[in-house]
Amino acid sequence: MNPSDSRSSKPKQTRRHYDEQFKRDTVALLESGRSATQLSRDLGVSLWNLRDWKRLFGSGGAKASTTPPQAPSAGGTVEMAAEIAELRLKLEVAERQRDILKKALGIVALEPPNATR
Repeated sequence: MNPSDSRSSKPKQTRRHYDEQFKRDTVALLESGRSATQLSRDLGVSLWNLRDWKRLFGSGGAKASTTPPQAPSAGGTVEMAAEIAELRLKLEVAERQRDILKKALGIVALEPPNATR
């Protein structure tokens, strides 16, 4: 097998772009005490992105004062994204539980092999 063949079978990842307000909201959450690891998991953003955004838009960031401050959006983009991620996780857990219960019900509903009629 040719090594180049295995590379071509991998799905190509598209680069995601985030607007400046999302980045600023994320940094605000980081600076308010949220764990970078948890925030990264909730929002689907790499730890490297969080580090770079904190450097750019954090309270000690170089570009923090170059752009005018924007009013936070109603509900906050980051908070909504975090809530959506949390709800998706809860849905995934509930679906797994449902599938396990379906299988268990199927097993219980089967007639035992030694049953007499």
